[in-house]
Amino acid sequence: MIDPGWQDHCGDRWRAHVLAATGADICDIVGPSPRRPRDWAAMMRRLGVRSMAGVISAVHGAPIPYRQAKRGDIVLRGWAIGVCRGDSAEFFGGEMVPMKDVDAAWAVPSRNR
Repeated sequence: MIDPGWQDHCGDRWRAHVLAATGADICDIVGPSPRRPRDWAAMMRRLGVRSMAGVISAVHGAPIPYRQAKRGDIVLRGWAIGVCRGDSAEFFGGEMVPMKDVDAAWAVPSRNR
């Protein structure tokens, strides 16, 4: 059975954002978006990583200092994936967090940059 809390999550938002910004589908690298904790663990094993940062790095390469992040770049705070919106980062549900409070950031090349 699928956990109802996993129907729509920050990974889905990450995929949609990167697809819109670059035309690339992150699922081509990480596989289908996990819907259960065990699917998430299997994806991490497949990628050979042990953290959310490792999963994001598998797609975007090495993280950058948060101060170098530009609008549209991917950010991480704990296990939550968000998007840089300038001085703040937007997370699932519309939560806005100052960029100084994110744990890591990754550049996302945009068709418009």
